[in-house]
Amino acid sequence: MAAETTGLKRKRLLALGLSLALSLGLGELAARSLVGVPLAERLPLMLVRANPARGWEMVPGEHYTYQHRVRVNSLGLRGPELGAKQPGERRVLFLGDSLTYGQGVADDETVPVELEHALRARDPDGLWTVVNGGNRAYGTAQELGLLEELGARIQPDVVVLGWYWNDVAERAIGPTYEAFRERGEFAFDTGGKLAGPAALLWHAQELPRRSALVMLAHDLVSSKAQLYAPEVAERGFQLLAGLLRRFREESERLGAMPVVAIFPDAKRLAGREDTRAYDERALALARERELPVIELQAALAPLYAARGRAPILPFDGHYDAAANRALGEYLAERLLALPKRGE
Repeated sequence: MAAETTGLKRKRLLALGLSLALSLGLGELAARSLVGVPLAERLPLMLVRANPARGWEMVPGEHYTYQHRVRVNSLGLRGPELGAKQPGERRVLFLGDSLTYGQGVADDETVPVELEHALRARDPDGLWTVVNGGNRAYGTAQELGLLEELGARIQPDVVVLGWYWNDVAERAIGPTYEAFRERGEFAFDTGGKLAGPAALLWHAQELPRRSALVMLAHDLVSSKAQLYAPEVAERGFQLLAGLLRRFREESERLGAMPVVAIFPDAKRLAGREDTRAYDERALALARERELPVIELQAALAPLYAARGRAPILPFDGHYDAAANRALGEYLAERLLALPKRGE
């Protein structure tokens, strides 16, 4: 009797295990159908080092953003080497964070590259070059540090400052530089060298990130917009007012036209207005300083309507290649429509 009871328990446990495995498998398939396949990371990760004007900078060489190889030139910027400026060449320096850098897309799928293609297509007699000044996690103060450090070498005719709502929380550059300078070159995603136990931990953390079901559960738990406390946002906008003035002054010192481009939160495409007030406040501050402003939400509306969902990378939130193309084309039309300096 005891043996029969034990055998029955084993069968029930086996059936339960098979049922659970089947349920998880079906859940994984459903999550992948609903959202997409999680993007796998590939080594090497992005390496950074301390920079006194910006806190950190990318290390020249190659790394990957998910499965796409990234080339970082000798200026520490994503893209090919920048040679001497040619007669008649017009250069655009595009400052920004990971949206400008092109998180999760190939070198030729970033917004700056798509902007360059669109400018050349619309102005075939012009010689346009767009320099990608985007760096992951940069804030406006860091972007201006890049402009002041590299602007004279790049020689832009136009400087586009990409602004996203979370830029209202500025990072302290000095303390960041002090914290990073003793580390040498290190992986940005881990905060240290990716070797030994740190490498094993990174690989272990990557395993659950391959599951769409796990990532969907994580996103559902953290889906609420993490807006800043009112006093934090207010301090950020007060700082932004001064930074925009500094942006205009530095651009004009370089002989370049300054332009502010406001990237929308993807949730706004679906009618979520959590961050709208942030965008409107930044827009007003820029206009008060007589800066041309290009709001980019309208560029993505047709894509959202066609797909029925935001054009973003699965379980990442950054815009995908099609969205970047639409953003580049929209920006090109509006940049070419702006009055030339002196008009």
